[in-house]
Amino acid sequence: MVNKIGIAILVLAIGFFVKYAIDNDWIGPVGRVGIGIVCGGILIGIAHRLRNSYKAFSSVLVGGGIAVLYFTITLAYHQFHLFNQTTSFIIMIVITGFAVVLSLLYDKQELAIIALIGGLSSPFMVSSGHANYQALFAYLVILNVGLLVIAYYKSWRILNASAFALTVIVFAGVLYTLTTPTYLTGFIYATVLYLLFFTINIANNVRENKKFIALDFTILLTNTALYFAAGLYLLTAMHQEQFRGLFSAGLGVINLILSFLLFRNKKVDTNILYLLIGITLTFISLTAPIQLHGQNITLFWSAETVLLYWLYEKVGHSNNEGGFVIDMGRYADQYIDGLVSYLWLPRTYAYYYC
Repeated sequence: MVNKIGIAILVLAIGFFVKYAIDNDWIGPVGRVGIGIVCGGILIGIAHRLRNSYKAFSSVLVGGGIAVLYFTITLAYHQFHLFNQTTSFIIMIVITGFAVVLSLLYDKQELAIIALIGGLSSPFMVSSGHANYQALFAYLVILNVGLLVIAYYKSWRILNASAFALTVIVFAGVLYTLTTPTYLTGFIYATVLYLLFFTINIANNVRENKKFIALDFTILLTNTALYFAAGLYLLTAMHQEQFRGLFSAGLGVINLILSFLLFRNKKVDTNILYLLIGITLTFISLTAPIQLHGQNITLFWSAETVLLYWLYEKVGHSNNEGGFVIDMGRYADQYIDGLVSYLWLPRTYAYYYC
């Protein structure tokens, strides 16, 4: 704690010194930016020299140096106009990539979180006030691909949760400002981010054959629910309501494919298979009330119930070791049995009142 307070004071002192130099016109804009870059580099260099003897303190110094670099480039763009927007943005990306490499080198989750916050802040630090949704969404994908690399090698769940929460906040804030020409772009990138965060939150567990915990399941379920909500919103905004049922069914198929891919890894935690099977059946079931009307909903649900019972009976009496449906059903037979009983009540209700 004392280390963190000390480095914060040091960063503030550097900031006040630079401000004092600016107020007294001691140095020009280029020199001012140069001082900031040199100071950030010095902090990182000192941290590198101390990394073996003072590992905790050195990682905090690195975080302070990265923060100085971010703020210096921001001032260079907004205050002194030394770089154009594209150049400033590229420099921010390089700083973020450097921070990611250092987080792996130092094996410190805190550095990765600093890189994440700085990376997500970069587009807004160098914003010109004109919306460029394509570039912003592409940048979010690139940033989270970098996070995927970390997630594959490190079990840093706090980083995964922080990245998911911050990306959702940024994406949601932009989502409601989209206009008609950009709705499809938003839908495509929402799909990419959905698949990306699914992979991020299972990568290390699958690689290390670890058990999934409550936080993993929470992020996966929240990711799916938010993507579903965003998809319905964008389809409605594009006046494509007739495809909402297809979207729901497609989301169920995507989760079925993902469960198949995980099923091929025989050592994967079976709880993730239960979750994906449940998500698949849920979205297939939701297709009816979203797309159909009246008695057609009941007919769809009845047909699905028959199919589920048939699968359950097939699972219960088959010794077939070859088929994916049968093998996966063996893992999920109790879940399907309970789900059928659960779904029968609302279907019966719908039969009388729809």
